[in-house]
Amino acid sequence: MRQRSRLLPTVLRHAVLLVLSAAMLYPLLIMLLTAFKSNTEALQNPTGLPHHWTLGNFGTTWREGDFGALFVNSVLLTVVSMGIGTLVSALAAYAVVRRTDRIGSGVYLLLAAGIFLPMQLALIPQFRVVRDAGLMNSYLGVVLVYVAGAIPFGVFLMAAFMRQVPREIVEAATIDGVGYFQLFRTIFLPLARPAIVTYWVLHGITVWNDYLVPYLFLTDPTKRTLTTGVLYFKQQYLADWGNIMAGVVIMSLPVLLLFVLAQRYFVRGLYAGAVK
Repeated sequence: MRQRSRLLPTVLRHAVLLVLSAAMLYPLLIMLLTAFKSNTEALQNPTGLPHHWTLGNFGTTWREGDFGALFVNSVLLTVVSMGIGTLVSALAAYAVVRRTDRIGSGVYLLLAAGIFLPMQLALIPQFRVVRDAGLMNSYLGVVLVYVAGAIPFGVFLMAAFMRQVPREIVEAATIDGVGYFQLFRTIFLPLARPAIVTYWVLHGITVWNDYLVPYLFLTDPTKRTLTTGVLYFKQQYLADWGNIMAGVVIMSLPVLLLFVLAQRYFVRGLYAGAVK
């Protein structure tokens, strides 16, 4: 009887997880199947297996949609945003961790509060700032918007790791003549490596998949990203779903690769950030 009472919650828990997993994987399966269908078959048989499997959608998407150039644009925006965001967030986290007075605590709480504000809420003032600064239709303006939106989470996550450094180690290094920024580079930054990788993954996925910011700030067709370039195959009254889904599959592959390579650090960083 006791074994049954213990087994029931486990079965229910796994059943709920199975249902949720199926609900999340089903749209991905439909996306993948549609990428191998012609547009006619995608409209006539949207949820079934393709009767005639085709790879032509991928070639058409890459060639006619100029996905090679769009891919380079997306990689450029993502890598630069990740690099600048990591540097700024790590330095800010180091500053608030080393400063233990009310000012340091107040700055940390102010930055942490920014996690709860959706990025879309700040788009109007950010649009005005970027426009007045003459950075419209430039990658720099878009990068600054992304970095500003990711700093609160980056500081919160990296500060959780940097607080694990014992005060005795810092005091001993200071006595030995280690400078302020040398402490950051040799002690604090290596300890925050899991948090940095987690930040890379989350921020990189956000920038890579974002549609709204490139759509608003980049009007030059040569500066489009993959997310805005997919609209090339969608007209006012007609959408080529086979090519659109092929483009989405191409967009998804780098994200899956990044997550697989950084999964170990990613899970560790999320766990430590949640505990702290």
